[in-house]
Amino acid sequence: MKINLHFLSFIIALLVISSNQLIAQCTINDATDCECLDPTQTDCDLLPDIQLSWFGIIDVSDGPTEYSQDYNGADAGRLRISASTPNDGAGPLTVRGVDENGWAYFVCGNDTIIDTDPSSNLSSFYCDNGEEARQITWQRIYHRNSDGTMSYYDRMAGSMTYHPTHGHNHSDDWGVFTLRKLDPNEPNPLNWPIVSDGAKMGFCLMDYGTCGTGTNSTYYGHCRDENRYSPDYLALFPEYDDGTNGGTIKVNSDYPNFGLGGGQYGCSPIEQGISAGWLDLYGEWLDDQWINLEPGLCNGLYWIIGEVDRNNDYLESNEDNNWTAVQVELTQQLDGDGYNIEIVTDQDGNPNICDGEVITLSPSSLTADSYLWSTGETTPSIEVGESGQYSLSTTSACGEGESQIVTVTVNDPIETPTTNDVTIEMGGSAILNASGTGNIIWQNASGEVLAEGNEYISEPLYENTTYYVVNEDILVEAPAELSTGAPNHEGDSEYSGGIYNGGLLFNANSTFTLNSVKVYTEYAGQRTLELHNENGDVVNSQIVYIPDTGDNGQEIELNWEIIAGNSYIITTNFDMNNENFGNNNPMLRRTTDDLPDFPYTIENIVEITEGMYDDGDGPGFSTSYYYYFYDWKIDNEWNLGGTSCLSEPVEVNVLIDNSTEITENNSTLLSIYPNPAYDNLNVIFHTNLNMLEGGIYDHLGQKVSNVNVNNIQESEKLTINISNLSSGLYFISFSNATNNINKPFTIGK
Repeated sequence: MKINLHFLSFIIALLVISSNQLIAQCTINDATDCECLDPTQTDCDLLPDIQLSWFGIIDVSDGPTEYSQDYNGADAGRLRISASTPNDGAGPLTVRGVDENGWAYFVCGNDTIIDTDPSSNLSSFYCDNGEEARQITWQRIYHRNSDGTMSYYDRMAGSMTYHPTHGHNHSDDWGVFTLRKLDPNEPNPLNWPIVSDGAKMGFCLMDYGTCGTGTNSTYYGHCRDENRYSPDYLALFPEYDDGTNGGTIKVNSDYPNFGLGGGQYGCSPIEQGISAGWLDLYGEWLDDQWINLEPGLCNGLYWIIGEVDRNNDYLESNEDNNWTAVQVELTQQLDGDGYNIEIVTDQDGNPNICDGEVITLSPSSLTADSYLWSTGETTPSIEVGESGQYSLSTTSACGEGESQIVTVTVNDPIETPTTNDVTIEMGGSAILNASGTGNIIWQNASGEVLAEGNEYISEPLYENTTYYVVNEDILVEAPAELSTGAPNHEGDSEYSGGIYNGGLLFNANSTFTLNSVKVYTEYAGQRTLELHNENGDVVNSQIVYIPDTGDNGQEIELNWEIIAGNSYIITTNFDMNNENFGNNNPMLRRTTDDLPDFPYTIENIVEITEGMYDDGDGPGFSTSYYYYFYDWKIDNEWNLGGTSCLSEPVEVNVLIDNSTEITENNSTLLSIYPNPAYDNLNVIFHTNLNMLEGGIYDHLGQKVSNVNVNNIQESEKLTINISNLSSGLYFISFSNATNNINKPFTIGK
């Protein structure tokens, strides 16, 4: 008789597992086989002991990833870090977002809001001002009773916040990382000097993996009885070495209460946690998993100091082992043998400024011990108002640095324009002329630009008026179009899931014309591009055929006038996407992986604030995703981006000739009021007049309005509507066979 040994091994393993399940009774509902931290006790709190694994920092993704300060992307100047937090305690870390009644407590500013509806979607709770609320959390402590039963109590502990780019709740300030320099006389790394402040990382607490069963397990080496002291640390402070060179590695079988908590904690706003003998892991590829390296930091050896639960929000069996120290060598920062400095200004390239202006020269992203400019000045930045060549030398712990030479050009003063004063009759318009070497600009006394060009015709004037004219020489022409938005598609992640239709959320701070956008796709076909206002109404749409663009992209002409307003969304049409591509997705490329760099702005014109995604049940927003529409081209009606110099203003005076005589024939026969008049003019007659004809004339004698009269009685009032006439000097005239009556008046608006 032949026996299948593989089958027999399977049966034996199944029997062992089944028998262990029958014997081992250590769950959150039954403490029969749960051990206290002190095995001699039978009545105890089963507390967690959360550590930060030094091995996890150097093992996951082959250790931290460093980026230079001039890296072309959002990771510039970052040190990305992975972190694992094993639970070495006798019980689980259980963090709940609701109390025993199922009530949730949210903090908005100084207010606490209580949500008593257990069916509420707690992840979508926002404060009235639109900010994410902090959700008060409770730690559930499980207690082994002497009779083998399990009980628990809840204690208020910390808070958590919904993290929109991860899509779940994070325990606030769970992990804190800093970059520090070694102090060889201080064994406590928490007292070493900080050279770069790290992020306060909020983690979703979950059962990511177990400590493992042996050397081939994924997270073998993360769980240890002592995780503070890495081998590099012990080489410097051997008095802390217990002979294990970084702690004794533990596997699942080393935990008597292994799995207590259930091994199924996830990112729920109701309950999160880490079971006994399990660990949580946040990889360096996730949002916020980095230290921001200070500009000017030298290459060399530093220490990553990680802390978990630094605020001691959660009760643990050991509150003193929540940190670890790992050595790291920086190689992408400033070289200690010398380095280059980039001088930056508020202009691209070599600055070109006007006579009388100054420009500030500064080193880009550098903190040095000393500065020496070619002018002899020793400040970090200098102001320059003379033509010449400028450079900078610095010294720091990284050595000596030299900048490029920057040439500053200060243009000669612009010649003033030639012009003359003019004299006009009251109510006339002045025709002003000027000539110069460049563009002529006319201004009023307040500096407001009235017109451009050699000739300017004023409005009718009734008093002496002063204008100003300047000569403009253009150094750099303004571009016809302005650009904003991500310039092109980046990264390896191209298309989102089929259920999502994406877009961009933006504010129009001024009315502008969106001439075009660029899109990328390998899926040829029609799409309908849509512009939604803040109410969700479609205010612009356009059907376009987009071919397979490859990596070159395709420019889509829109020529949409976008009225000033907030919360616009540019997106695509759901129905056409489903008709042509079988789902909500328009099959256009989008950018993610921390490459988007929101907001994208043109100051005072447009601000692209977030990516928008919609599965058909309403939009969500995230700064981690840039959807579809790249390289916006906007009509430059403001002439931004050009450079010009202006002459000193020249005063131009318009004088009113007051010699014009006004003859009031038979003026005692009537009175008028008000004078000046605005919308109506009233006429009172002081005698009987028959067969009258009337009219209103301007200051040049041109009839501008008829006045219908015939026979007038003494003391009769005639009201004439003059609202259609512009400001100026006028005459009202009545005549018959024996009388000719003229009366002057003015209209003011």
